[in-house]
Amino acid sequence: MTDPMLQQIIPHFFVPGQVLELKPFGTGHINDTYLVTVPDGAYILQKVNKAVFDTPALVHNYSLLNQSVEVYQKEKGVPLTPQMLKTPGGQYHFVDDKGSAWRKVEFLAGSKSYDITADTSISFAAAEAYGKFQLFLNTLDAEEFQDTIPQFHHPANRMKQYELSLLNTSVDLLQKAAPEIEQVKKLRPVEREITRLLNSEKLPRRLSHYDTKLNNIIFHEGRPYVIDLDTVMSGTVLFDFGDMVRTFTSPAAEDEPDIEKTIFRMEHFEALTKGYLGVLKDELTDIEKQNLLLGAKAIIYEQALRFLSDYLNGNTYYKIAYPEHNLIRCRTQFKLLAEIAKSKWQITEVIHNVLTL
Repeated sequence: MTDPMLQQIIPHFFVPGQVLELKPFGTGHINDTYLVTVPDGAYILQKVNKAVFDTPALVHNYSLLNQSVEVYQKEKGVPLTPQMLKTPGGQYHFVDDKGSAWRKVEFLAGSKSYDITADTSISFAAAEAYGKFQLFLNTLDAEEFQDTIPQFHHPANRMKQYELSLLNTSVDLLQKAAPEIEQVKKLRPVEREITRLLNSEKLPRRLSHYDTKLNNIIFHEGRPYVIDLDTVMSGTVLFDFGDMVRTFTSPAAEDEPDIEKTIFRMEHFEALTKGYLGVLKDELTDIEKQNLLLGAKAIIYEQALRFLSDYLNGNTYYKIAYPEHNLIRCRTQFKLLAEIAKSKWQITEVIHNVLTL
């Protein structure tokens, strides 16, 4: 459905009489995105979901981020992300009277993105792009950035939310999810191990992308660009590496009902590891290098908790196509963890070999 605020928003970004076409764009589930065509070309106009993101924090972060990335890209001569364009007032966002933030971004026509790929060169290039973006983020002061989603990647907090869902759900849903609930118990050491590490303060707090899915890279004329920067905040690269492992390595969709199709593709893991660490390894501390696999296991376990919690809560967060949709999503995460466990030593060897090249 077209947002009724659009006609009020257009003048803040475009000359109203020059808008030739305005239509919904993409398949995102969080923000509302439109393609706006004007005489000099086309642009993306996006409304940020204020129910998901802290709008003042997001506006603050983007102001710092965009000013810095523009300078960095000119110095390095390599574009990292599509250009976000300022309003006539010199701001990167316009906040409407209902508190929603809007922005205008250059449209890279003909770009491609992938939810899944069979091509290891795509996995390598996407991971390398995330690594180069992290090199840029390392030049910024993480303390100056605010959390757009408090405790976003926080396994201990996700566990608390899951435990609350167990207390508040129905007996029927508890019975249907009994095997997955048992898996949560069995794999609980993953959450405890990452929580101990995070609480030890041994890990550097780095500004991180924090949503490094494969489809958050777009390819334009063969060059990868990082998109969806709403979650850029202080954190750890372990979770960024982990989310790449989670979304690059299986050939099956996240909601594939046939659990046997969820497997771990070692060749894609090796490609993404070479791509990401190839540009970043000299920036990482020993404690980060030693816990890359833990980061992967932790983020997959956390996502399983999120899907299962939503299922037990009556599917109130993620969009679903049928009642068991989140339960299926949870199962694929646990299956991927099982596949990773089978390949633990080979995975460790790949990481070691890349780090010591």
